[in-house]
Amino acid sequence: MRNGGSKYQDVLVFKSTDYGHVLVLDNVIQCTERDEFSYQEMIAHLALNSHPNPKKVLVIGGGDGGVLREVVKHDCVEEAILCDIDRRLEMAGKKTI
Repeated sequence: MRNGGSKYQDVLVFKSTDYGHVLVLDNVIQCTERDEFSYQEMIAHLALNSHPNPKKVLVIGGGDGGVLREVVKHDCVEEAILCDIDRRLEMAGKKTI
């Protein structure tokens, strides 16, 4: 279990027997290792498939990196940038989810 906070939010990451790693922000579950892909895929692929030729993508928020992971699966994307206010969340995502 990793528990910490930043000036923006409380961050908790723990391991669940049923859901794998669980990311909790300000006491609200954000995603789990078991089912995070469904949320991330819908956000990324729906938007990118609705655009005729997406070359540059800016992900605002999404510090866990899941949406960015899905965005770069599209061959047409030449540049993808993740912008999140909280670097601690990005680091927690890299270590666990």
